[in-house]
Amino acid sequence: MVTKSFLRDAASVAEAREFVRAALDDWNLPSLTDTAELVASELATNAVLHARCAAYRVTVTRPQGDQVRVAVTDRSRALPRVADPGDEDDHGRGLALVDAVAEKWGTDRLNWGKCVWVDLEAPPIPEPPVTEASMYGRRHAQLVYALILAAVAGALAVGMFASR
Repeated sequence: MVTKSFLRDAASVAEAREFVRAALDDWNLPSLTDTAELVASELATNAVLHARCAAYRVTVTRPQGDQVRVAVTDRSRALPRVADPGDEDDHGRGLALVDAVAEKWGTDRLNWGKCVWVDLEAPPIPEPPVTEASMYGRRHAQLVYALILAAVAGALAVGMFASR
């Protein structure tokens, strides 16, 4: 687990993204980096816009294997909600994006605020196709190979006898 507090200002959103990127780089999870940065950006932006406190905290945990939880904790008790912005609206799509990329997400109420968390899981690595290891795995190919060897050996033997 890694955690860091950030001042509630617009510049801190980029710092929060870099903090999350560094954690995933340390854990060698490149397939989750872009998604985790998106999540951190959206959650940090919400804290900056709505928390009404001096700072917020970003925590990144790795519960197991290729799973990561990104969480933002702040002192606001107002719970986030997925908005339904119109086509002309400039804001309000962040949690819809988070919902789209998350395995699951939620909010834990705290006595003094809240923690919004998002669970992410790396996509499975596809298995490489299985190829036959034997160069001459089929019976027919083995027979052809044996006949070629016999023909070459016969040609060499005839050539040796003819040159005497």
